[in-house]
Amino acid sequence: MKQSMRERAQNSKIALPCGMKSAVAALTALMLSACTTVPLDPQPLPGPSTQSPQQPTGPTQTDPTAPTGPLQPDVVVDAPIVVPDHAAPFYNNRDGITLPHMAGRDIKRLALLLPFSAQSPRLRDEANSMFQAAELALFQRPDADVVLTVLDTKGTEDGARSAARAALQQGADVILGPIIAGNVRAASQEAARSGTPLLSFSNDQSVAARGRYLVSFPPEAEVDRIVAYAATEGVQNFAFFGPDDAYGRRVRRAYEAAVARVGGEITAAEMYKGDDISVMQEPARRLAEYHAEGRAARDISRDSFEAILLPEGGTALRSLAPLLPFYGIDPSRVLFMGTSRWDNNDTVREPALRGGVFAASDKEARETFLSDFERAFGTEPSSLASLAYDAVQLGSIVADGDPRERIARVESPLGFYGTDGYLRFGPDGRPERGLAVYRIRDGQFRVIDPAPLGPAPES
Repeated sequence: MKQSMRERAQNSKIALPCGMKSAVAALTALMLSACTTVPLDPQPLPGPSTQSPQQPTGPTQTDPTAPTGPLQPDVVVDAPIVVPDHAAPFYNNRDGITLPHMAGRDIKRLALLLPFSAQSPRLRDEANSMFQAAELALFQRPDADVVLTVLDTKGTEDGARSAARAALQQGADVILGPIIAGNVRAASQEAARSGTPLLSFSNDQSVAARGRYLVSFPPEAEVDRIVAYAATEGVQNFAFFGPDDAYGRRVRRAYEAAVARVGGEITAAEMYKGDDISVMQEPARRLAEYHAEGRAARDISRDSFEAILLPEGGTALRSLAPLLPFYGIDPSRVLFMGTSRWDNNDTVREPALRGGVFAASDKEARETFLSDFERAFGTEPSSLASLAYDAVQLGSIVADGDPRERIARVESPLGFYGTDGYLRFGPDGRPERGLAVYRIRDGQFRVIDPAPLGPAPES
């Protein structure tokens, strides 16, 4: 009987196989307790970057034996394994979950922790799409050497702690997830006891630490990238205009730090509460007045600000941006800048944003993943799905070899290249992402400063 994704996520005692080379294109799949798959269209997996990382491959060729819908699991029941106390700090259970066809192989055991039964429907949908992306990553591996355990955190700290404990009992070499910051902290408390690396999907940099890494796109990295680009264009005086909410305040703090690093100055800043145009009008007018009077008031030869950061997206951005030229801020004189929230089709349709710039992930690197995901599941992936795909590939690399070297492999100075482009971790657990700078031109996003494909020459 076929099971729904939710049923699979709620069945905490089901184990699946991980990579089975079969003459038949039967797809063994992932489940909550342990998983397996048959490689499908083997692809070069994103691996440690070299000094000259390879360009991402083009879209995969269609395999006539490949499924066109969601993958369904073949189920194998397996008993949990008790972690011996003496195994810390580098527990690596070679007697963990092993499918019969994998006996004798050097198995890499990964555990994926996601909020399948969270109260939030959005989180549940996100978890399901990330689960599908993890399945896809396994099916595309060239080697049948990975067992993936998929566990439900329920979106709670207790659930995350319990899921991490179960993952370790089943022999996980690397834990992938969770998403929510508090859940990441809870899961890492369990993982730290055995020196097991945790590659989480939170973008809250406060949870990053050695052994607890963020496979995500923190807005701080986007702000750093766009400010550094503006500085190369000669911008010295910056302004900020954004929402007075958790995201807006976080971006503003990052903006202040980034501007200071390039030797610039934030000369004007306005915030507003809510996303209605009525709450944006007065602060927009104040910014425009300051800009118009700035030259005389400051007695300087430069404009009071030459660039302004607008950390909004969608409808809110399309309400915000036209107010600035309406009150007299000319986009041809002031550079409008944004974060990855600009990365949607609504943005290019707003005339006030023509010529604006923002930082985001490498779109070219994602093309293969997007086409493969849609071909396998008949739907578009969620916003975080590509992170789960890359985490499976990255986790497989980290799990391969001496368990005492796992942390060193995560922190490889060469980094990794995957679906979302270049990624490298520092000892603080924070990601260094290779982001591109895009300009809105002719109704399209045009790359004006490409994402790096590897580490900077000086690093």
